[in-house]
Amino acid sequence: MRTTRIIQIIIGIAGLGALLLGLLSWIAQMNVIGIHMLFGLAVALTLLVMSILALMTRGMRVWGIAGVVYALFVPIFGVTQFTLLIGDLHWLIRTAHMLVGIGAMALAGTMSARYAVLKQRRTSPVTEPQSVH
Repeated sequence: MRTTRIIQIIIGIAGLGALLLGLLSWIAQMNVIGIHMLFGLAVALTLLVMSILALMTRGMRVWGIAGVVYALFVPIFGVTQFTLLIGDLHWLIRTAHMLVGIGAMALAGTMSARYAVLKQRRTSPVTEPQSVH
């Protein structure tokens, strides 16, 4: 469970950094795209690590597959967003990109919490009801 806690910390810091830098780029027109992409890549890679961990855990394989697909989608969408809906409606793509990034953080957090619950159930001793004679 220590691994999932580290994953949560990394994805939280990287996700917050990516979100703040993305908003600075979008709203304040600051040129921080390179650093934003680095943080976004860290989010995607951390989600991929959590997804692989989920794939190896019984009861979480569907979550793991969804996470792998999502982790591959995040950077592809991030890099190609500049070519989508160019013009007055590009804010829709930027908003979708922001929501996809937040979704990656939420998915990793959900998988981490489910993983912790599954591991807790498997490691806690089952107490048998004792009969009194």
